[in-house]
Amino acid sequence: MVQCKFGVVIMTTTNVYAVGSTLWKPLKNDRFRTLWVANVFSNLGTWMQGMGATWLMVQISSSSQMVALVQTAMTLPIFLLVIPAGIIADKYDRPTFLLLTHAAMGLAALGLSILVTFDIATPEMLLFGTFLIGCGAAMTMPAWQAAMSTLVEPRELHSAAALNGMSFNFARAVGPAIAGFIAQATALSMIFWINAISYLGLIIVFRRWSKTSTRLSRRECAEDIPSSTASFRYLSKDVRFRALLLRTFVCFFAASSMWSLLPAFAGIQLHMQASEVGLLLGAIGFGAVLGGVFVPTLKDSIGINRLTLFAPLLLSFALILVAWKGETYWIWISMLLTGLGWAFVVSGLNGSAQGMLPKELRARAISVYLMVMYGATSAGSALWGAVSIYWGLSAAFLVSGAMLTIAIGILLRWPIE
Repeated sequence: MVQCKFGVVIMTTTNVYAVGSTLWKPLKNDRFRTLWVANVFSNLGTWMQGMGATWLMVQISSSSQMVALVQTAMTLPIFLLVIPAGIIADKYDRPTFLLLTHAAMGLAALGLSILVTFDIATPEMLLFGTFLIGCGAAMTMPAWQAAMSTLVEPRELHSAAALNGMSFNFARAVGPAIAGFIAQATALSMIFWINAISYLGLIIVFRRWSKTSTRLSRRECAEDIPSSTASFRYLSKDVRFRALLLRTFVCFFAASSMWSLLPAFAGIQLHMQASEVGLLLGAIGFGAVLGGVFVPTLKDSIGINRLTLFAPLLLSFALILVAWKGETYWIWISMLLTGLGWAFVVSGLNGSAQGMLPKELRARAISVYLMVMYGATSAGSALWGAVSIYWGLSAAFLVSGAMLTIAIGILLRWPIE
């Protein structure tokens, strides 16, 4: 499972749904339970911030490209920093490292809150503040995933992953809707303050944890550097892994148009209010939760190759439906289809990235996979924003949807299993 504290990640689904009492077993661990509860509130703040930032850009800029660049500002730091972040995180004790990164994100969120409160936030300031928070999220990701695996017994890892996925998907479904209603009922700045405050719980947890953690020795860190170089060389020669990266790039590059342009499309073209836009984004989250329920069955019945080809077909249909049938009824159906498609593609690709290589290479493989995923999202968001300026929002959805459909035929030649 790939998870990120920042709302970008639109890209997390629960890969394994534990059943019965085993699902809740990790919560018996005091440290995991405290961290999980704090992360629930933090995830809510994150998804509220994502909605708030895009809606604020709709208000202060009439350019759909600027709205799309909010998504780029969220994801570009992960593309740039996720691999160096993994190397740095291995050199320091992870709780202290996570404390510093979350404190930095909290300060960036606080600064953005002040700018919005006093109505002095320009589009450039909003993008820069979002970029800074994204940098903190990028630095957090490798250390977060590594740290979580140390808190529970090996046999409880799948249950812990499922609980984290439930937390993230709950926030994804509820956060944007709450943010939309807050923006309409009170002040937009309230959303940014809630996000800034949401970091406090995790900061306190990591502060307590860091007091009992142990730093790796310099010798241990130095011994790992040569193996890292050899590992990346090995990954570049693996045919299935290259096929996985190709599917990842194509899917996220094309489908990023929905995430980056939906607020502008809803606000500018459909004249929706903030609460309605929040509900639209929440509908995608609900679709992702629903899709996660069907993922295990679909994996068993049609296999990963077909699942990761069916997902872009579903996303393509959702994009074309939005552009072609720009009516409220069809928009809601498209949002649910988008959530289902994301659940299928992310779950399928995540599981393949984690399972196709030896255990000692998985962390580095996931870093490369994340870099491609977020790099494609960043580049795609910028491109579709530019397309929307010259040819319109509907054209951007149509072109990206057509690209996904065409890509399916190409991807058939490079199976991942």
